[in-house]
Amino acid sequence: MVRTEKSNKKAKAQKVKHVQNVPVNEHLNRTYILICNDGQQFEADGHTIRHSKVLGLAAKNLEPPENTIQVEKVKGDTMKLVLEWCVNHKDDGPYVSKVGPGLRLPHWDFRWLKEMNNQDLFDLITATNDLQIKQLMDYSCKTVANMAKGKNPEQLRQIFGILTDEEEAELALNEPGPSNA
Repeated sequence: MVRTEKSNKKAKAQKVKHVQNVPVNEHLNRTYILICNDGQQFEADGHTIRHSKVLGLAAKNLEPPENTIQVEKVKGDTMKLVLEWCVNHKDDGPYVSKVGPGLRLPHWDFRWLKEMNNQDLFDLITATNDLQIKQLMDYSCKTVANMAKGKNPEQLRQIFGILTDEEEAELALNEPGPSNA
């Protein structure tokens, strides 16, 4: 059977109607309680957590009225940052990764990440990896790359808290342990 453009449009419209009768995205309209590894709890709707493949899948797999998601790898302070970002991007369409020099951060993301202290930024990167939030991971890593750009080794040590060999040796001498007891 050969389909014309008109019959193709009609067939597509029928498929869309059929799909719309199925509550495929019902989980997006629900509210969830996220419990972090330190016991902190956060409330978030499905539209907010959809950026995370891990949280989105967990939400899809919950049978109503169950709405609790354990987030064992993320502490509360970091989850607060993750959710702040997710709320700001709640209405965004699908993300298309543009890693590399061509990646330009939107103004809000640039300011938000730049104002973050290094420890929070590094914790955020770990959380975005664990929660599989590709867009926030790309933006966070781009921020770290920009921090390192044009820096000498000593400046990099200061930024990233990297000890010199001498500092490591001194710490090892001062730490109680089997060789120092």
